[in-house]
Amino acid sequence: MSFELSILLAQSPRVATTSPLLPTWLVIPFGAITLIALALHMRALRQSQMPPSRKRIRTVNGWLMLAAIPLLCYAFGFAIPSQARQFVLVWAASVGLVGIIVMLAVLDILNNLRLHGRAATRLQQQIDLTRLAAFHAPHTPSTNASTPPPPAEHDRHDPR
Repeated sequence: MSFELSILLAQSPRVATTSPLLPTWLVIPFGAITLIALALHMRALRQSQMPPSRKRIRTVNGWLMLAAIPLLCYAFGFAIPSQARQFVLVWAASVGLVGIIVMLAVLDILNNLRLHGRAATRLQQQIDLTRLAAFHAPHTPSTNASTPPPPAEHDRHDPR
């Protein structure tokens, strides 16, 4: 078994350690398009109507993404595995930034749940106040189709 494994490993192609993980000509356009799209998104975010806490979290997350995109482009398109120190530092920074971005996304989810709970509580309070006001309001007979209209004045005095 170990003999077969050593043959398999000996025949496997070696990873090219003198070139980046992806071609630079492929990484740069995707990075530029992503940066432009994110910048436009952040501009629209600034002008949107939303709770301030949500806007703050999403703005900070957008700035972190703006920093992470060039770093990830460098990690994929320029960092060479044979330069181990630089390669590991770039990838550690990239993974760290993406981790912070994910944690902020989770914080945004928790904040949205908090905002939803607060809005649901306010709505329930409004419903309770409306019911209470309707309960204590003077009762006025409604003219539904199910209740007959009151008798006319000439019908009440009819001697028959």
